[in-house]
Amino acid sequence: AGPALGQSAAPDSVRPGGVQRASAVVDSVFVDRLVPEGSVASGDWASYLMARLGIYPIPPDLKIAVLCDTERIAIQTRVGDLPPEAKAALGPIVGMLPPQTVLGGDISLTKVAREVVRFRLETIRVNGVPLPEGLVAAAMMDVGRQYPALTKSGRVLFVEVPRDAGVELRSGRVRLVGPPPDSVPARP
Repeated sequence: AGPALGQSAAPDSVRPGGVQRASAVVDSVFVDRLVPEGSVASGDWASYLMARLGIYPIPPDLKIAVLCDTERIAIQTRVGDLPPEAKAALGPIVGMLPPQTVLGGDISLTKVAREVVRFRLETIRVNGVPLPEGLVAAAMMDVGRQYPALTKSGRVLFVEVPRDAGVELRSGRVRLVGPPPDSVPARP
């Protein structure tokens, strides 16, 4: 399902300024409706989603690589590069792994209603090997308890968008498409 991180496109990274850059595009397309569509770099979008979870400010030394294609958002880091809070949240998944161990995950995007998109953690990989579903499910339930923006499974984040608007994955970016002009409320 899509290229491995770093194989086809240059990975982006999560960074503190990404939240503001992504928010500016979201506001221009969805809130103020100044432009019909916009594009957000994959790392900036991942930063924005982290902020939606309550992880803010983004640590300046956070080392998470992000790659986006039309099917998923892939993230990757090393255990040693995770902040202590992330290690604690992931508990059993990272607790006994050496610092050089590479962790990866695949996040899917699905529009589940006219005003809702769903981001779902589909897979967690350790050194490129997918973890068994039972282990992922158990570990992520703990994460779900710690981050109320997620569903109880700890793997799903629902994001509200304007009616008939869209969020689409593209190579290296996330495309935001505003609602059709005829559905835009008249400005006073």
